Amino acid sequence: MEKSGIKFHAFFVLKILLLGIVNTSFSQDSLALITGKSLAGELSYEDQQFLYFNKKVADDKIKMIRYPLRLIYSLTNNLNETKVYYKQDKTNGNNLSENQMKMFVLGEQDAFKRFNGKFHFLLGIGFGLTSSLIDTYEFKNATCKGYFNDSPSVISIVTPFLSSVIIGFPNRRVRKIYASESDYLSNNFYRRGFNRVKNYRKTSSAFLGGLSSVVTVLVATFIHQKNNSCP
Repeated sequence: MEKSGIKFHAFFVLKILLLGIVNTSFSQDSLALITGKSLAGELSYEDQQFLYFNKKVADDKIKMIRYPLRLIYSLTNNLNETKVYYKQDKTNGNNLSENQMKMFVLGEQDAFKRFNGKFHFLLGIGFGLTSSLIDTYEFKNATCKGYFNDSPSVISIVTPFLSSVIIGFPNRRVRKIYASESDYLSNNFYRRGFNRVKNYRKTSSAFLGGLSSVVTVLVATFIHQKNNSCP
């Protein structure tokens, strides 16, 4: 028993040491995609079409991911040296110049970091609850008046879509609190990048909020009508 305990203790210490070596030797390169996503990891290698990037998915696990070069804006190594992959090429749809794309990506990155759409999700819930509760309210039958007593109609089906359109209506305003640098706000390409991510998050959050509330009301209506049948 004593020997097995010593072996287990030695194995545990060795594992801790190996994890420490992995954590200290794994350099933190930063990969910036033209979609605004930023990834921390380590460059493995690249060829003429792809970049192979080691992304740390856990303290002791690394996964290699392949990215097409056309989707990458830049790679910054742990020495803060940046290599820009993006090149203006209108034949491939890359209409922006290198500096314009840089500002566009910075706008996307700030939106990913600072704009989460939680407020629009809550608005979607409120809109969905209101619409679906009215939709399932029985007005005509005097003996069954009340919520959950009427069968849902097409109103409940279209409510999440209406929620994304009404609540997630796109706008071009970028508030100062969202910008990592206040000077960026005067740049049109920064605002375009920020609004691309912001408007997507607004519409998707409003849709999910509306959908979740509608599903909740529909389930409640089914249970209610099953247990409380009206004449």
